[in-house]
Amino acid sequence: MKKTSIWILGILLIMLLGGTVKAQTPTRPEDLKFPPLKFEPPNPASFRVVMANGLRGYVREERSLPIVNITAIINTGSLYVPKEKAGLTDILSECLIKGGTKTRTGQVIEDRIDFLGGSLNFSVGERTASLTMSVLSKDLDEGLDLFFDVLMNPEFRDEAIKLAKGRLIEQLRSANDNPSQVLAREFEKVLYGEHPLTYEPTKATVESITQADLKSFHSKYFFPKNIIIAAAGDFSRDQLKSKINKYASKWANKNLSFPVISKNFPQPEPGVYFIQKKINQGYVSIGHLGIEDTNPDYFAVQVMNFILGGGSFTSRITSKVRSDEGLAYNTGSRFTYRWGFPGTFAGYVQTKSETVGYAISLILKEFERIRQEPVSEAEMETAINYYLESFADFFQSPIGTMVNFASLELQGKPMNYYATYRDKIKAVTREKVMEVAKKYIHPDKMVIMIVGDWEPCNKGSDKFPGPLDRLGKVHRLKLMNPLTGQLED
Repeated sequence: MKKTSIWILGILLIMLLGGTVKAQTPTRPEDLKFPPLKFEPPNPASFRVVMANGLRGYVREERSLPIVNITAIINTGSLYVPKEKAGLTDILSECLIKGGTKTRTGQVIEDRIDFLGGSLNFSVGERTASLTMSVLSKDLDEGLDLFFDVLMNPEFRDEAIKLAKGRLIEQLRSANDNPSQVLAREFEKVLYGEHPLTYEPTKATVESITQADLKSFHSKYFFPKNIIIAAAGDFSRDQLKSKINKYASKWANKNLSFPVISKNFPQPEPGVYFIQKKINQGYVSIGHLGIEDTNPDYFAVQVMNFILGGGSFTSRITSKVRSDEGLAYNTGSRFTYRWGFPGTFAGYVQTKSETVGYAISLILKEFERIRQEPVSEAEMETAINYYLESFADFFQSPIGTMVNFASLELQGKPMNYYATYRDKIKAVTREKVMEVAKKYIHPDKMVIMIVGDWEPCNKGSDKFPGPLDRLGKVHRLKLMNPLTGQLED
C-alpha cells in the first residue's frame, strides 16, 4: 500500500511539474525571451604595432588553427588616376601578381602559392588597395618572402599587361548589357558630374597604359608609411614583427602629396532621366547626393533608413511596394558611403515596365511620410535592435577585426569608433529620426533615373497612368559607347 501511494504521488508530481513547464513555454516566437547579449569590442591599441620605417600594423595571435592571414592596405586607388589613364588600376589589379617581380615570374609565384596550399590576391578600390595572403603557419617564412616581393618589387611584364588589357577591353564591350550596372553608373554620373569619382576607361585609355605607367604609380604610393598591415593567426606577435622588419627595413619611404580632389558637384535638375533599353522591366533609382560617414548624424541616418527602406522585409518601402502591392521583388532604399566624399541616397525598385510610374509614386510618398510622420515605437525598437544585435559581426574573424582597425586608422576615424558605436545607436530617438529625414531627404531635388523601354514605361498603368512627366521634367539620355567614350545614337 505504501509503495502504491508513493507511486501515485510520484505520478502527480511529474504531472504538476510538466504542467508548470508547459505553462512557462512560450507559444509564439515573439514571446521568446533571451538574456541581453554581452559583448565588449576589443581595444585597437592592444593590437597596434609600429615596425621598421614607420610601417604600421594591427597584429593578433590566434592559435586555434595553423593558419596565418595577412593583409597590406595601401592608401591609394582609382581616384588618383588621371582621366587619360582611366583603367590603370584595373590593369594594376591584374598585373601586380601576374606580372611577376624582378626575380620571379607571375607563374612561378602563383604555382608556389598553390603548392603551399595558400592564397595571394590583390585588388584596387576607389581609395584603398589590398594585398592579402593566407598560408599555413609552417610556411610563413616562405609566404612572407613572396608577399613582400610582390608588394615591393613588381615588374609588370609585358605579356601580363597585354592579357590584362585584352580582358578589360572585352569587359568594356559588354558594359552596357547589364541594366543594373548601367543604372548605377549613369545615376552617379548625373549626381557627381565630370569628376574622378565617375571617370570610366575606354579602349583608347586602356591601350595607352604602359609598363612605365604602372611602375610609376607603384613607386609613388607603395612605401612603408603609406601602408598598414593587418595580420592574424598562428604566430608569435614579436616574431612576426621581427620577420616583417627584415623587409620593411630595406624599403625606403617617399615624399607623397596626394592630388587635391574637388568636392564641388553639380546641382542636377530634378526630374526623370530616362535611358532606353528594350527590356520588359524598368530599373529605377530615385535620389540625390547623401552624406559622409563622418557626419555626426550618421547613426541617426542609419536607423532612419532602416525603417524607410534598408531593413529588408520590415522596412516601409519593401512592405508597401513588394508586400502590399506586389510590384517588385527588389526594392528599398540605401545611403551609400565613400571615404572623404558624400555618398548617395536612393530609393530603388525593379518592376514591370507598365508599373514603373506607380512604383516610383509609392516610394516618393514614403520619402514624404518619414519626413512628416513620427515613426512608431515598434519600428524604432526593430531598427535599433538590428544594429545592436549585429554589432558583433564587425568582429566575426580575427583578420577581419584587424582589417577594420587598420581601416579606421587609415581613414582618420576615431579609434574608439567601435567602443562608442552602440551608445550612439541607442541615443537615436523618434524625434531625431524625423529630424534627419527632413534634413537629408530632399523631395525637391530628386533625380529619378530609369533604365527601361520608353513606350510601356511612359504609358503607365491604371493605378498610375502616364506620361512620366507627371513625376517631373523628362530628360532622355543617350548611353555612352564604353569603347569610344562617345554617345551612342
